[in-house]
Amino acid sequence: MHAVSQIIDRNLLRARPLQSCLWINPEADANWQGLKTNCKTLKLFSQDHGAYSSLLEAGADIEFSAFPSTANKKHQWIIVNLPRQKALLTMMLDCAASLLSADGALWLAGENKAGIKSADKLLKLHFAQVTKLDNARHCTLFEASDSLSQQTFKPSAYRQTWQLECNDAGIDVISYPGVFAHGRLDPGTALLLQALANMDLQGDVLDFACGAGVIGACIGANHTHTRMTMLDSNALALKASKETLAVNHLQGNVLASDGLSKLKESYDIIVSNPPIHRGIKTDNLLSMRLLDTVHEYLKPGGLLILVTNIHLPYENWLSRKFKRFRQLLVNDSYKVFVAKK
Repeated sequence: MHAVSQIIDRNLLRARPLQSCLWINPEADANWQGLKTNCKTLKLFSQDHGAYSSLLEAGADIEFSAFPSTANKKHQWIIVNLPRQKALLTMMLDCAASLLSADGALWLAGENKAGIKSADKLLKLHFAQVTKLDNARHCTLFEASDSLSQQTFKPSAYRQTWQLECNDAGIDVISYPGVFAHGRLDPGTALLLQALANMDLQGDVLDFACGAGVIGACIGANHTHTRMTMLDSNALALKASKETLAVNHLQGNVLASDGLSKLKESYDIIVSNPPIHRGIKTDNLLSMRLLDTVHEYLKPGGLLILVTNIHLPYENWLSRKFKRFRQLLVNDSYKVFVAKK
């Protein structure tokens, strides 16, 4: 059981029996089952497709989406797991406050090293009553009640639109808090786009770990003979990618998957700025594990084009998976490779 789950579990006796409960972004463990004794109706919600799939398989009533459904009645108890980004926490607290009943309580739990100790300041922007319930296992648990606003949550208030010059095409990029490189072009993707500018791309293209859809939209805008698929495990990224395609009048398939597990097709080109974070932790081998079977989804003669941190040993990984690969571009922080199946 994760540490955050443990601090929630050890405080369950504080909660009175309730009709309706919602847990936002729980860990992919069995702790949700302990809430059943407190809640007549327990709904889980996740923005991460990997956690969603694991909890769904375990029998949880869980929703995967950018934001919780508002079709159901409000909840008397909402638990929120602390996200890595403060901007995402601000948005999700606003969302949670709009879903909480007038007599309800919200719990916010997270690791101390992730910034939970200062989260009470954000809670006080949304709730009149904020109390620290517990501090254990390097985690902190807050309880908040008496929402200061009864306004309907509007995701559009948190949406950012920014412009990017991509070869001869200018595109608008839509993004939300929690999406990789929210509101900006990150330097790794910038180098990758520089490499792609000199390539003739055709056929079926997969943008793996698509984020806000920057790479896929640039390819679609500049290479009319491509058919785009954009994949990510983050529901907010998928929402942003759909909106990025739509605002630029581009066509593309947007797919939810943790890694490549949900793919059923093969591609002429797979392009990626792969992730190196899980939660608050940096995992330097994460992208290699996620791409471990990528060659299986390339058509014969297909290309894998990716940008990596200059310090990661991708040459060793590529030499085990592909007969031919070469470095296209490099700077002080990143390098771009192309490998051919």
